[in-house]
Amino acid sequence: MRTKFFLLIGIAIIALVSCSNDSDDDQFELPERNYTKLIERLSENSFEAELISKAEAHYPPREAVVEAAQWSGMEVPETNWWYYNHFDGVLIPYCITTEAIDYYADLIDQYNANKEDVFFITAEFSYTADVDFYETYTSPASNSVGSPVETKSYEAVYVVTLDLKWTNYCGPLCAMWIDTQRIAVFNQSGELLDVFLDGEQSVAVS
Repeated sequence: MRTKFFLLIGIAIIALVSCSNDSDDDQFELPERNYTKLIERLSENSFEAELISKAEAHYPPREAVVEAAQWSGMEVPETNWWYYNHFDGVLIPYCITTEAIDYYADLIDQYNANKEDVFFITAEFSYTADVDFYETYTSPASNSVGSPVETKSYEAVYVVTLDLKWTNYCGPLCAMWIDTQRIAVFNQSGELLDVFLDGEQSVAVS
């Protein structure tokens, strides 16, 4: 299945109408360049912190990423295979891992260090990880692209939820939004039982 890119046609139409009504090009001003990031790993103790680290360290089978990448023509690396596609030079994640988090955080740092040479006017990256204990837990009823899947039930488990968001903007007809999640389920001994929501992503672009 190919990555689902949702074209924001409405934004494009508004932009064209706005441009046609502006007789003076000098009135159009680009917003100030701004690149921000926020990374939060929320845990109550060292055990929960370790669960977050384990959730970030897990990789799906490389063959699954290779299959997803066949439409993009990207070469999947032999290690750290967290991405499978790209848009406007930015990698699109197949799963949330430490390397994926570092990649987007480093991009923001690079943009801030070279503002005058950056293609994007604005870019934002946020990542949050937290841990919850459930006496009973049911896995998500849909996959990474929103298609229904069979759920699984667990008892007395820790659930680590990783949320990753990325946006970049270089004009009304040049933007991308990534909003993805990974859910990792652990038993009370800290053993990984299952991981959900890895896979191809529904990415909004304009």
